Amino acid sequence: GNYEEGYDDGSGMIDPNTGMPIAAGADGNKELNNLLRTMMLRLGPNLYGCAECDYTTKFYATIQTHIESKHVITGGFDCHFCQKLCKTRQALKMHIHRNHN
Repeated sequence: GNYEEGYDDGSGMIDPNTGMPIAAGADGNKELNNLLRTMMLRLGPNLYGCAECDYTTKFYATIQTHIESKHVITGGFDCHFCQKLCKTRQALKMHIHRNHN
């Protein structure tokens, strides 16, 4: 599929149209995780913040999902059952749970 909000050119560059980082898709989870870590702040023992906005949460997974969905452009993540393209890894997990279980 073709994800219209961004693409993965493999360069780790900033999208000139949005000013947002371009991250790898499903095959680049390591690079995406590294990028997400650079964009999150550890504010306390149980508090994480977003370096791009004022969002905070008690949960590591939630801050990752926030940053991935709001501040990073990926190539999307394909469902291996039906080839639907989802914006984030969390959206793909929810799609599979709702449609293929």
